Amino acid sequence: MVVYHKAKRAKKRNLNKEKISVCVILLIIVAAVIYLIVSNRILDLRKKDKVADITTETQAPPQEPEVVEKKETEEVDVSDIPDNMGGYKVVGKLVIDKIEVEKNILAICNDSSLKVSTAKLYGPNLNEPGNFCICGHNWKNMLKRMTEMQVGDTFYTIDKETKTKVNYEIYDIYTCVPDDLSCLEQNDNGLKVITIITCSPGGATRLICKAHEI
Repeated sequence: MVVYHKAKRAKKRNLNKEKISVCVILLIIVAAVIYLIVSNRILDLRKKDKVADITTETQAPPQEPEVVEKKETEEVDVSDIPDNMGGYKVVGKLVIDKIEVEKNILAICNDSSLKVSTAKLYGPNLNEPGNFCICGHNWKNMLKRMTEMQVGDTFYTIDKETKTKVNYEIYDIYTCVPDDLSCLEQNDNGLKVITIITCSPGGATRLICKAHEI
């Protein structure tokens, strides 16, 4: 009987030890889970603080809108500009001193008018906001020397009706295929833009010269 009771007590102690071990393991697991949750929470808060600091440091202070001064329009004498040429109305004049070009701009662009002078192909009225596109042959007495023009060169146009003169500065020169009409687009942001279009030497491509008001 003594041996039986001893064995029973030993078994009971072992069970208690097992229960204690299980409880300790569970406590360790719970503590580990709580630690991970708290650690992740702290890490998230730190990340948010860093992002807030970076945003505060890099965000530019609000700037007041830039005031754009309205350019004064220069009024000129247009008595030397005829009303018509070759049966076509004249809307103004193109003057490029660098290459000795001084051509009247006709209101209609077609094969016949281009034999007379340069002509308006597309766009608003001359010297108004928008992309005013001028076409001309690359003949000797027309726009043959346009290949000599460079970015930064200047020229001016005169509107016959309003008697206004506007100076322009070239900001882009490139060639394209004849079917590429992107140079006619009116995405000028309200600026006064002149696009001069002529043939490249050989006639296989078009030479495009774009300029904005200065």
